[in-house]
Parts: sequence; C-alpha cells; structure tokens
Amino acid sequence: MKAFKIILFFIVVAVITTGCDNWLELKPENEIVLEDFWKSKADVESVLAGCYKSLSERNVIERMIAWGELRSDNVVEGRTIPSNSGLYDMRRILDGNLTKHNKYANWGPLYTTINYCNTLLSYAPDVREVDANFSQRDLNLVIGEAKTLRALAYFYLVRAFRDIPLILDPSIRDTQDYDKPQSNEEDVLNFIIDDLTDILSKGWVRPSYGDVTSNKGRITQSAVNALLADVYLWKEDYENCIKACDEVLKDNNLKLITDTEQYYAQVFYRGNSSESIFEIQFSENDLRNTAVIDLYSSLDNSQGYLAFPTSLGYDYISEYKGPYSPFNFKPNTSSETESTTDVRSWSFIRYQGGDIFTIFKYGGANVYQGGDAINKTYSYRNTTSNWIVYRLSDVMLLKAEAMVQADKDWDETLTLINNVYLRSNENKEPLVAENYPNEIDREELVLRERQREILFEGKSWFDLVRLARRGNSVDRLNSYVNVKRQDAPAPLGALVMDALYMPIAFSELNANENFKQNPYYDSKD
Repeated sequence: MKAFKIILFFIVVAVITTGCDNWLELKPENEIVLEDFWKSKADVESVLAGCYKSLSERNVIERMIAWGELRSDNVVEGRTIPSNSGLYDMRRILDGNLTKHNKYANWGPLYTTINYCNTLLSYAPDVREVDANFSQRDLNLVIGEAKTLRALAYFYLVRAFRDIPLILDPSIRDTQDYDKPQSNEEDVLNFIIDDLTDILSKGWVRPSYGDVTSNKGRITQSAVNALLADVYLWKEDYENCIKACDEVLKDNNLKLITDTEQYYAQVFYRGNSSESIFEIQFSENDLRNTAVIDLYSSLDNSQGYLAFPTSLGYDYISEYKGPYSPFNFKPNTSSETESTTDVRSWSFIRYQGGDIFTIFKYGGANVYQGGDAINKTYSYRNTTSNWIVYRLSDVMLLKAEAMVQADKDWDETLTLINNVYLRSNENKEPLVAENYPNEIDREELVLRERQREILFEGKSWFDLVRLARRGNSVDRLNSYVNVKRQDAPAPLGALVMDALYMPIAFSELNANENFKQNPYYDSKD
C-alpha cells in the first residue's frame, strides 16, 4: 500500500507557529533515526509536535477542502485552474468527473498523520523507563492527544471513503506486512468512539494549557467532545451527540463572539478566538496556509481558484438575488425572509459585480463599512490564516441537528439556532417557531444555518451526506447540489448512495490486492 510504503522511518518535526510557548517551538535540528531516538521527554514532545504539524501539510488541507466542500453546493470554479496545475483534479471534481485516477482519491496524507500517531503511541511508553522526568501522567496526556489526532484523521477518512484500512501499528520496517483489507465503516466509527470515550473517562486530556495558542492549537477536553459529537451525529446516535455537545457548551472558556462588527476579524483574521475549540496553527514566517491562499483569496489575488455559485449569491446593496441563496430564503408560512442583512453574506463572500462572488473567508482581513451601510471596503490579510476544525457555533448547530432528529423540544432547539443566527443578523427579529411546523422544515433550517455559518470550512458536503444517509436517498442532496451550475459536463451530486463516497485511488488498488473498490467506481475508468 502506497500510504504505508516505508524505507526507513524518520521523524521530521517543524515548528507549528512562531511566537508561541516553548512546547510549540520544539524541533530537532536534524532528521533522527528511530533507533537513536526515544531517550527523553523532549523526544516524545517533539514527535507529538510532529503529529500536529502533519495536519498542517498542504496536501492535508487540500483534502479537507476537496472532500468537505467541492461536491457541495457551496463552491464552483473561480479563477481558471490551469490544466498543468496540481489543482486541476479539483476542477475535474467540480465538473462531476471523479474517478480512481483523481489525486484526491489518494488518502496517503491522512495516513501519514495516523502513522506519526501510531509511532508515538508505540514508543512513548519506553521513555518512562529511561527518563525520570517523564511521569506516568505526562505519558497519559500524550496518549490522549495522539489518540485524538488519530481519531480526527480516521473520521475524515471514513466520511470521505466509508470503508478504510484501520491501521494501529506504526510503519517502521520494510519487512512488515501492511496489505490489510479495509475495515467497514461501523467498525472504524466504533473504534473512534471507544478511543475518545476512554480518554475522557480516564482524564487523559487537559481542560486547558494556560495559554491561548495551546488552548486552541492543541487537543483539549472540549476538542475531544466536539469530535465525539460529530462522530455520534454521523452514526445517527442523537442522544449521545447531544450529551457530547452539552459537555462542550458548558465549557466556560468558550464564548460566542456576539459583536457583529468584530465577528469576522476575531474568528477568521486574528484566529484563536474565544469561540474557537481547535485550530490547525499556521505562521507567516514558518508555515503558511498556502492551500487557502490559492483556493480562496489573498492579498495578491482577491479571486481564488474556488468561488461561490452565482445561483446562491446574494447582495442586498445591489439587490442581486440568486434564486437559491441561503441569504434570501422565505419559509412557506412566513412573511419574513431569512438573512437579508446577514453579515456573513458580505464578510464570508465578496460580490465583485456581474456574476462574480469570491470567497473572502480566511483570505480577508476585514470589511470596513461606511456609515450608510452601503459602501464597503475589503482589505486582505498579509499574514497566513489558521484552519478551524471546530468552533462553538459549529457544535451548537450539531446539537440543533441532533435535537431535530430526536424530536426534542422545538422551542429549545430554535433558541440554539437563534443564538447563532442573530449574532449575524442584529437588526432582524428572531426566527419564529411556527414558521417551521414540521420535521423537514426544521431539518432544512438547520442545514441552511449551518451553510451560512460554516461556509468553506470543509464540512458542507458531509452535512449533505448526513441528509442523504438519513433518508437512504440521494434525491434531496441532489436538489441542493444541482442548482449551483447549469453547464456541468456531467451530473453533479451523486447518482446512487455509493457515489456519496470517494473512489479508492488506482495506485492503492494496485499496491494492495485486498482492497475492494467502491462499487460505484468499479466500471469507471
């Protein structure tokens, strides 16, 4: 298997960010051969930093976007992707042309993270025997962080591919056999849940590290619970999802940004905000988030390779109203239209005239609004952005989705939705319960609010896949995706349920005869 092909295992650790505490600045000067390593607490911490660093690799961030956004109704091609570009396979996905030869069908970058974590989990206990300064408590906390990072990587993979190889041993020697078959989705999900609940029950994860960068850039109890809630929701275990969300919501260190004017800048420009739970850390000097720079927007180019669909676009100043915009939606039983002055409609997205809606989220620094609320000046960041994995509003809406599916009290659920909705619609009245009289109306409200709130954060396709899985039908998913463009050379969305998931890369199938291709792609070139 390509992902596990090893000549000799080297540990290469780079700085996660600059200007942080000493732990985040640890890095060995040279590559270190396995047999000469694992002598001290500092060695363990360096490899743990390497586990985090592996998530910041461009190939990982690209896949988070490719797997979680490209096939959703949120994105179309923006600036033309050159045919000789390494990103051209994104254009193929946007065109509905997804095959086993697409580079994003290769799961290797996430298995690199898993292998780092497996290596740490295998060798860190030995350091207890040689370094008296490395306590059992220290080891337990390292295990908690490594297992959570591994679980996060596996959760991305299982949502994207469904059945995947579950590898728990480190790839460290040529003689090891890693030609294992895939595990089914249920076994992988149960493994993730068992690991995360075990960590929490044993107290092997910190509630806080004492500084902002570590609290947001390393695994905390709230990060574990947010991931656990997401996994439970994917499994349609709504009661446990709600419980895990509640554990996050009672964390007094997490607070929703309620200042509408400061919301964008604090959460996406400055980063590590009071509502952030876990962010992959980047640094302008050492580790730039080049995937976001190229795909979304930057100081050098306000139009990235991805854009927001014209059919979903909305600009209240010019009165541009895309027919399917989530920012201009009127419930059937209501005289009130949702989100018509929503700050997210012009701070996550920038209307540049004509039919051009570019992605401002992450790439932008701030939007300066004139006193007439009409003239807006957009400024772009000259620094690099973090990548947010979980934040408070995301978890609030995960809980709202679970509450709708579990038929919990609708007034309580709507309060949760309004807490997110109103901070971006300060001049609007709260959403009213009677405008959403049945389960489908409520389900679609949550989906709409998640779209408005979590746009471009690598989650929208997964939101739609949950919708399809609940009904065991692709029809409603396709009703969202097919409206984003009328000129697609192939069907968008998914023709059958198997098509919700990625194909296994041709190279992986060739390397491991035990792998079985997703049936939908068996006959596709």
